[in-house]
Amino acid sequence: MARTRRPIGAYRRPIPLVGAYGTSVQYRGASLRSRRQVSAAWMWGCGFLSSLACIGGCLFGAMIGVLGFRALPEELQAAAARRVPLLAELMMPTSTPDPRLEVVPTIDPTRAARAALAFGVESAEATPTPPFATRQSAFPTLTPTPLIGSAVLPTATNTPRPTATNEPLPMRYYLPNRVQREPQSWNNCGPANLVQGLRVMGYEAKQRDVAAWLKPNSDDANVSPWQMAAYTNQFTPLRALVRVNGTLNLMKRLIYNGFGVIIETGLYDERNQWLGHYVTLVGWDDIGDPGKGGFLYGLDTLKDSGPDGKGVREYYVDLDTRWKHFNRLYLVIYRPEQEGRLRELLGEAFDERVNAEQALARALQETRLNPNDQFAWFNIGSSYVLLGAYEQAALAYDLARARGGGWPWRMLWYQFGPFKAYYMVGDYQTVIDLANSVIRRMQHVEEAYYYRSLAYAALGEMNLAVADMQRVVRDNGNLQVAVEALARLQAGDVPPAETL
Repeated sequence: MARTRRPIGAYRRPIPLVGAYGTSVQYRGASLRSRRQVSAAWMWGCGFLSSLACIGGCLFGAMIGVLGFRALPEELQAAAARRVPLLAELMMPTSTPDPRLEVVPTIDPTRAARAALAFGVESAEATPTPPFATRQSAFPTLTPTPLIGSAVLPTATNTPRPTATNEPLPMRYYLPNRVQREPQSWNNCGPANLVQGLRVMGYEAKQRDVAAWLKPNSDDANVSPWQMAAYTNQFTPLRALVRVNGTLNLMKRLIYNGFGVIIETGLYDERNQWLGHYVTLVGWDDIGDPGKGGFLYGLDTLKDSGPDGKGVREYYVDLDTRWKHFNRLYLVIYRPEQEGRLRELLGEAFDERVNAEQALARALQETRLNPNDQFAWFNIGSSYVLLGAYEQAALAYDLARARGGGWPWRMLWYQFGPFKAYYMVGDYQTVIDLANSVIRRMQHVEEAYYYRSLAYAALGEMNLAVADMQRVVRDNGNLQVAVEALARLQAGDVPPAETL
């Protein structure tokens, strides 16, 4: 019987095939696909899946990035948006409810009315007058105690007062020694501007070294002008002083005579939120730009070098308004041999007490023009603090809280006169409430802990007082007044007012 032969396809023994893309299996008798066809299909499949994974990863990363960006502190968001404008679109809109956007704690209407009555401003049309004018004087002859870190003001005297020079100035001027702008690192506005101010005087310092002393805690939200002056006086061959009630003309005269000049102003960020900011002045242009007028050249550590590389343009029409937020404060850096010339230029303002009296008179005049100007009322309070008239200062601060929408919520990050005034009149709970309003939003303002500590001590809460003062010393051990206060508190004593 003839044997039937099986077809070749029936023998399906596996035959391994080894290639560049791995090992595959073919069967004898099966039709073989080209290796190129297998490789191309594999590559296209892997590419498609990789593309999907990449797109998904990018979308996920973008979503996480947006959430992470919005989770950053508001100040970091604003700083990043200044460098990368597109990031401003990712910031939370200002219409979104945010407890951080509120002003400082509101004041009781009865208390505000009492303050208004003391200044003669029961209505918006009333003309304010210094309170207690029927007493000895609007400027009582108290021996004032200094704000934290400042020097004791001299008492007023009847000696002749010098007057500032009136030399003609050019329409345009810029420092002959072109000063390099110092971009600030995180939250380093004060140290970076001090570096610029020292550089104007030919002294080079490194920002990190200056910041290491001014703010040992890098998260410190503020470096005060008196700290910058103290650093200059202690660690450089130069000298520095701080005054208020500056004018644009005086700033130009100081620049023209070769002094380093730094001013502190209000600034509105990308979200129209207020904060304090330093600018180093290096020149001016009275002719200015069409429609905007004249301006001062300022080296701004936060922004850029301006359209012509000389600095940002601080237009006269806008600058004085923002400068008023800080009582028109300025810091002058000079060589010891220049002190005589500086006295001539400052005139009466070289005397700190006279300077405070002049600032007070100017702020009172501004409240006559606008009784709802909260910054002018705040400056009245700050000037009274410098004069040692704490009861009047507290009343002025009450009005500043009640008028014009109140203080910006960051105000007490930079200016601490209200703490001093309320403490000195025995209103310890207000000191604590105001300090808490700062600490809830920013835990790195040592002055808030300092004054809260003193208020706790005055109320007999010594454990709380010691804890707060320890926090101050831990954040800034260079604050000698806090070191001394801590020693007193740990010994069970309340620090005397003179150490404030």
